[in-house]
Amino acid sequence: MNKSVYKYGLFLLIVLQLGLGLSRLGSIPRVYVDEAWDSAIGYNIATKGKISQPFIKGFGGMGVQFVQNRLVMAFFCAGMFKFVDCTIWTSRFCSQIFAIFAIIGLYAAIHSWFGRKQALIIIFVVIIHPWFFYVSRQARPEIYYTAFATIFFALLIVYFKSGSSVVAFLSGIVAGLAALTHPNGILLIISISLAFVIWMRVRPVTKLVLLSAAGLVITIIPYLIYVLWAVQNPEVSFWDQMQVGMLKKWPIFWELGRWKRFFIRFHLLPLAPVMIISWIAAWYRSSRKDKALATITLTFSLLLALVSVNRDDRYLVAIVPFWSALIVRLIFRIMTNEGKRRLKTRFATSVTIAAIYILTSLISIGSIFYHLRGADLNKVIDRIASVVEPNDRVYADPIFWFSGKSYTYGPYLISYKGILRRDAIRKVQSYKPDYAIRTAWRICPPLGTKKVSSSMPEFRENWLIDIICKRLGRKIYEFNDPYYGPIEVYKLE
Repeated sequence: MNKSVYKYGLFLLIVLQLGLGLSRLGSIPRVYVDEAWDSAIGYNIATKGKISQPFIKGFGGMGVQFVQNRLVMAFFCAGMFKFVDCTIWTSRFCSQIFAIFAIIGLYAAIHSWFGRKQALIIIFVVIIHPWFFYVSRQARPEIYYTAFATIFFALLIVYFKSGSSVVAFLSGIVAGLAALTHPNGILLIISISLAFVIWMRVRPVTKLVLLSAAGLVITIIPYLIYVLWAVQNPEVSFWDQMQVGMLKKWPIFWELGRWKRFFIRFHLLPLAPVMIISWIAAWYRSSRKDKALATITLTFSLLLALVSVNRDDRYLVAIVPFWSALIVRLIFRIMTNEGKRRLKTRFATSVTIAAIYILTSLISIGSIFYHLRGADLNKVIDRIASVVEPNDRVYADPIFWFSGKSYTYGPYLISYKGILRRDAIRKVQSYKPDYAIRTAWRICPPLGTKKVSSSMPEFRENWLIDIICKRLGRKIYEFNDPYYGPIEVYKLE
């Protein structure tokens, strides 16, 4: 088939990604706490030229200097915010750009290994995977390091074919960028590297290691210098911000819960046996390339279990491209197997696997659109703005930072571990907030399509916002949003 046909196919898949990704981007999914968290750092860089969290107090002094290795998104968003306003939509649009990078990197890699036809099919099944769809619509680092991983994957393939010194050096730069996106980016780069060393080493790796290490060092040195400078401030703690003290002792229980939520969150249980079978099949009479894909998924899962301090099921999206490739490879291997099985049996098996994947994915994405069709945080902010003034300072969950000019947000005391309750209240009072916003949920609204409680609970004595509202506030307004639940506005005395 003519190469231009495949290029046209790739272009159509990019259009599909944009069509799925940009539709109601500002309202679906519901805003998550980290979206405000990460976007705010980019906003601070763009407007004040400072790498810090503008509304957080506590948490290792990130309000003074932010030193976590998750800065790529912040700087990329800062570039966007220089030209357009910082909104939920613009923050998420940056993620859409990296979703495009992710599928282009994956196409380049799979095309080199298995041909253009399989590359286009694999990209299609990745695009319609509910988790890839969901994460590419959030202003969070997952889609960023997934993009860097697929590009790194493609660069290693090119290096082992050509031995190019330039490609080796570029792979180190991409690895460094992944490391500066999120700690999971480091795990993903390690997983891909190990898979290549074990299964794809067709030439000595000394040059690759030396040149990629040079690219890696050059990329991360500015960050290391910045951290060494930032921690000179006694208010800044690198270890507290990195949450080192939260490392788990018994990761197996965390990981079972993570995988359970991964499949249950968007009703993906029919995909579980398909994924498991495709992974097992990758080890049986398969090519070294199939085994490399299986090794990446296994290694990342094990490393995540050992070192992650967060049970977030979203983290598993990093291996969706590689696992989707295993599923497509299983179908192709079944169809090209000329063993004892008849063609009709092979065809029926392949169609069944494809149907389960495609129907489950499309139904899940349709369900997300249906259940969250009116989930617009801006409507909630407009209701709050109807009773507060633009200059009024509001103490509330971090998602309410996306307020535009409706009111003045923060500061917010995110961590008061080890602080007596009365001292925490005094700290909040020292910020001189005029209002506090009470919600039925804690930290963030439910993820996925889960409904929010329609009734406000009693005041929670272990939740600082509730304590502030109860002891210092007078309720002046309340309403119920069908997607964000009951909201109460308190005037603080």
